[in-house]
Amino acid sequence: MASIATLRDLTEALIESSKELGKLDKVTADMGDFYHLVKSSEELRNILWSTTFELKERKSITADISAKRGYDGLTANFLNLIIELDKFKSLIKSEQTFMGKLFKASGRIKAQVTTASEAAEEEISRIKNALAKAVGQDVEVTTKVDPEILGGVIAKVEDKVYDGSIKTQLERIRGMLSES
Repeated sequence: MASIATLRDLTEALIESSKELGKLDKVTADMGDFYHLVKSSEELRNILWSTTFELKERKSITADISAKRGYDGLTANFLNLIIELDKFKSLIKSEQTFMGKLFKASGRIKAQVTTASEAAEEEISRIKNALAKAVGQDVEVTTKVDPEILGGVIAKVEDKVYDGSIKTQLERIRGMLSES
């Protein structure tokens, strides 16, 4: 029966177990680290992705990663099960959805904030507080620099986009002028 488990089932079980044991924040951090590690190493991704390597070898690799990176036992067991049930590809392809579920379960939301240049820590903190107030939950912010927005901020929170960029404002003004 375990072989027909979906990634959604496994994710829900991980969330429930993590909540019950008070380890949701740790598991969320572990999984964020794991995604980062896999994204930064094409060789690792290819080994874990491929069925060319034996199951035992792939499970050994995830166990080594878990031990060396200090992952919680729940995270280590989850990764082991993902490999064993051949759900690694699904896990990697659904990073945003998976991490979104972990954040939501912990009462936080993830936001992507884009600025034209590197923002100061106090500015990011101010943006984070404004977003938390707007959505009514804690917000974990990741930042991105895109000089093409010219100035201002674009914040993406789940499926909502708050666009206060100068580029967008100029495009709106241009549109209004061309309508006149």
